[in-house]
Amino acid sequence: MKTEASPKVSVIVPFYQVERYIGQCARSLLGQTYPNIEFLFVDDGSTDRSREILSQAVAEFPGRSEMVRIIGDSHIGVPMIKIRGIEAATGDYLIFVDSDDFVEETFIGHLVQAALGEDADVAYCDCFKEYENKPAKVVSEGDFSPCDGPHAVDAIHNDVIRAYMCNKLVRRELYSPDSFVIPPYAYQEDVAILSQVLYKAGKCCHLREALYHYRRRRKGALTAGFKRKARSQAAVNMLTLHDSLPKDEGPLTVCGASVLLRAGWHSLSTWTPKVLLDHPDALKELASQPFIKNKRFSRAKQGLIKLYAKAICLNVKRNDANE
Repeated sequence: MKTEASPKVSVIVPFYQVERYIGQCARSLLGQTYPNIEFLFVDDGSTDRSREILSQAVAEFPGRSEMVRIIGDSHIGVPMIKIRGIEAATGDYLIFVDSDDFVEETFIGHLVQAALGEDADVAYCDCFKEYENKPAKVVSEGDFSPCDGPHAVDAIHNDVIRAYMCNKLVRRELYSPDSFVIPPYAYQEDVAILSQVLYKAGKCCHLREALYHYRRRRKGALTAGFKRKARSQAAVNMLTLHDSLPKDEGPLTVCGASVLLRAGWHSLSTWTPKVLLDHPDALKELASQPFIKNKRFSRAKQGLIKLYAKAICLNVKRNDANE
């Protein structure tokens, strides 16, 4: 039962084909010292032994079994699986955990303490980066001021804090699936979702403690062709966000230029101008966008992106003139 001292936390774990890792992930969560948690494991249609191994891990914690739900059985993709988890959650706070990662036993408890102690809508912690063949590395998140939602969004797009949903405990009210744009693809979907969710936060607080273990094996395993596809789809996610949100209020007033730069850079780096051609208004805006102060994109990079966008626009004009 919820009390002021221990609000209910929904831990949402989307999983797909992770039989090698899901057991460690589940055990690290079920062994949390914090008492008031519901665990939502959302299956994206796994065909390996992930679900079986998960059920075995849950059976090792009989005291937690009533707090666990394993839902989902069809492959609908990462963004929609996350939305399904949000819709099923009943907690006062929500947090996502990647199914091939694991956490410290105080992960939830310390984040809740930080959120309550600071009266914050969002509490985020530092992480360990776990590598296959070398020691883990502590990665510290940054601080920003003022510590409200719009500045959190700006911090994400300037690489001050990382666009990880998995190290951020968020008050339930900020996640409203009916009111935000769902990115179509699974690449940089965290950026698209967090840009909308965090904007609404009254206060964010940084817990300077590494509690989340993030595996790096996924990026290292990507082939050149897969990376190209991922970056191209990340560009589509950014352009979908830009085209769908109002420009005069909300998150884009803070990060609209950065969103366009992300889209332009991904399109340029994969040489996929069609991605921008499919979003003509965004393309024109990118071509005429003034330089901004941004840690992710230097002035030189911004110049390349603008030149690329202008070249595409010029080519469109030439084609139109020849018709």
